[in-house]
Amino acid sequence: MYSEILPNKLNSSISNFNDMSMKPFLKQASIFILLLLALNFAMFFLIKGFYIKGYDEVDLEYSEYLLADSHGTPLGDFTEIYNVHNFSNQSDSYLDMERKLKFLIRNTPVEKVYISVDDHTLSPTRENQNNLDRSAYYTDKSDYSSYHTYLYDKYLKYYFVFLNERYSLIIKNFIQFELFDFSKWGGSRSGSSWENLSTLQQEEVSQDRINNYFEYSYPSTRMSDSLQRIIALCKAKNIELVGLRFPLSKTYVDILDDESYDADDVLLEHDLPIIDFDSLFLEKDHMFRDMDHLDKEGGKIFVDILFDRQENETIL
Repeated sequence: MYSEILPNKLNSSISNFNDMSMKPFLKQASIFILLLLALNFAMFFLIKGFYIKGYDEVDLEYSEYLLADSHGTPLGDFTEIYNVHNFSNQSDSYLDMERKLKFLIRNTPVEKVYISVDDHTLSPTRENQNNLDRSAYYTDKSDYSSYHTYLYDKYLKYYFVFLNERYSLIIKNFIQFELFDFSKWGGSRSGSSWENLSTLQQEEVSQDRINNYFEYSYPSTRMSDSLQRIIALCKAKNIELVGLRFPLSKTYVDILDDESYDADDVLLEHDLPIIDFDSLFLEKDHMFRDMDHLDKEGGKIFVDILFDRQENETIL
């Protein structure tokens, strides 16, 4: 009898000891998780404020849309005067545009899409310089091969800062170049407009941009495949697709020469129209903020030419 009671008491003591030792651990673990979630919330709030802000906004009241990278952003809301919603964003790749197009098709009737087919848009650099972490917001589970990848991209990686390497880089740059750059606290930012740069300066920055875009001899397979899927999707949904080439500065065009990944040729192979405005403002440096981006005023003028004066379009 005694020999049976002793093991039972021993087991009971061990169990009580384990319970007592586990409670502080669980308490500490819970506190740690709560602190981690609070920190994540605060950092995501920061990310939302200056990185995601605006990217997750779209007006679904239109039937025509502009899909482009940073070359389309100077057009701003001026496109809406002509009933075209500007759905462009800095660094959007064709992969991002494809996601946005699918989102539009799922949520509103789309009749016409203007899409950027500039010389650089099939560049392999777009495989790293894109918005896949942000454009996940527009995805649906049908856009992914597995439900696990869908949950990770759209929710875990999007909302949990510690799972997104780009968020960490964004926060680091914010602290380094925004928070502690006291010259910006007064509201003024240094920098010269394109027309105020010397010829040598224009040539140097233009060459740097070209070196970045055209580092490789061949276009990106991922970008090319994505553009083909965009074309196929528009055909399947009876959406009119129009390629658009944005204005460039004279210095940039002269140095660029024949460098191109020929995104426009992909559309031409499908008998789709291209509106080519490469040379529209070659003698008007005051309309550019840099070698290949219009400034706000240039964007406003360009919108009128693009949508209101169709007789001036140059169709390839």
